[in-house]
Amino acid sequence: SMAVWIIVLYAVITGIWWPRVYEYFLHRNLDGGIRDEGNRLAAIALTGHFCDVTMGMVLIPISRHSALASFFQLSGSTTLTLHMLSAYTLFALVLVHSLLYVSWAAFINGMSAHAQKVLPVLNPTYLFHETWPGDKTSLGIWRASLVFTGLFSVLIMLIISLTTLPKVRRKHFNLFYFTHLLSILMVIVICLHASTMLYCTAPGLAMWCLDWSMRLHELRLLLYGELSTFGNGWYCITVPIPRSRLAGCSCRSPLAHFFIHHGDSSTREVHPFSTITHLASKDATTSAEDDEIIIQFLFRKVATAATTHENMAHRPWLSTLYSSLRRAPTKSAEWTEKIASPLDHKIEQRSHICSDRKEQPLNTSVDLALRLEGPYFSPADPSRYHTVVCLVAGTGISGAIAIAGAFSVLQTSHSAAALGNPTPNSSLPVWRRCIINWSVRETDYSDILPLMPTSDIELQICLTGPGKPRQDISALLSRMTKDMPPNACAWAYISGPKGFIENAKRACKATPRVEYYAACWEI
Repeated sequence: SMAVWIIVLYAVITGIWWPRVYEYFLHRNLDGGIRDEGNRLAAIALTGHFCDVTMGMVLIPISRHSALASFFQLSGSTTLTLHMLSAYTLFALVLVHSLLYVSWAAFINGMSAHAQKVLPVLNPTYLFHETWPGDKTSLGIWRASLVFTGLFSVLIMLIISLTTLPKVRRKHFNLFYFTHLLSILMVIVICLHASTMLYCTAPGLAMWCLDWSMRLHELRLLLYGELSTFGNGWYCITVPIPRSRLAGCSCRSPLAHFFIHHGDSSTREVHPFSTITHLASKDATTSAEDDEIIIQFLFRKVATAATTHENMAHRPWLSTLYSSLRRAPTKSAEWTEKIASPLDHKIEQRSHICSDRKEQPLNTSVDLALRLEGPYFSPADPSRYHTVVCLVAGTGISGAIAIAGAFSVLQTSHSAAALGNPTPNSSLPVWRRCIINWSVRETDYSDILPLMPTSDIELQICLTGPGKPRQDISALLSRMTKDMPPNACAWAYISGPKGFIENAKRACKATPRVEYYAACWEI
């Protein structure tokens, strides 16, 4: 549907602009003694207008606080995909626009001197004596700057496009991110290149500026929480947030994420984390006198360098060297390592003290100061479905815990209503069953059940690893749908590594009466 909308939009632009620019340049060519050459200049002008509109489409989806995304219930991955497709379309149109101009410039340089005075190569919308070098005034130089501003914009766009390639973006995210900031300069220069660009980019620029002001307003507040551990690299962040953050939010979806900035780990980076807290129920159960609500985040730190080298100690040196080079730590891995290091250090010290005294080490935590941007809600309403299954792997269980919290609140409220009004006509909630199927490596497993609501949640833990069979998700969904009433539908929440998500999506598509939502951070 998006492709159809774009095609219709370009068709409308063509219908409006092509007759006008073709007639204009046809007369200009005839004045210069050139016949049948209006098409090329008209095509240059038309592709320029395509670029104007497409540039506006590129800017609109990038606002995290986008009202359009909320109105149309678009997920973050959908808006990012729209931004990416629009940006690649823009780059393709810019290349076509530039190549058409280069071909025309080569053509006009071979024509008569009179033709070159009527259609100067630096700006064919003016006469030669109206632009530089025919007019050496500042106005003449300004009119001739058309080519140079266009060339500068193409170079910036080329740099940005190269850093968006998947391999570059995933391995060097900071390079990708900060190169994108050049787009601010590019928009300024390209508006100097064509004034019509300003009108088309104004809505997206206004939304982008408002979005950044809201982000900075949220990030200005330093929040103080604590970091605790469940062992085996699993950590939980508990932090209070101002209750005003939920003002104006319907909070219908149990799925919400924040962007976390931890200054001691990185002054520049913010990382998205799904909260395991069902914000609506937390807000409802917190006393009205409290200005803050407590939320939690779950994450797992990758193996430390020491552990990695210890595991490689018995491997051939060439294999060890190859693995070390191939498995360079990502920025996200380095960030989680830094944020967890104070607690690891404290636990290590406590363990040494307890071992000297022959005591068991006590559970411990450390204070944590961080900034949060959000919340951002994902478009999901599991309460409309009879059965909800969470197909999650690894740290993807965070969203499942929030969904379980929503289900627990729904069941508790229904039980309370039934006790207060025990009539046979009391309506039952549509959502009757909640299943969490968690796939986790046996070597990575840790007991995080204290974070999970216990009321009527069906928790299935599938330990994976060498020598263990892969779980058949299709069979799981088939068994689940057989237990549902004939007219009931199910909804699947999918989160985890990219390969796991793709496999689960295929299984959901092949199973009747199952809809799904995939929480994907990458595009």
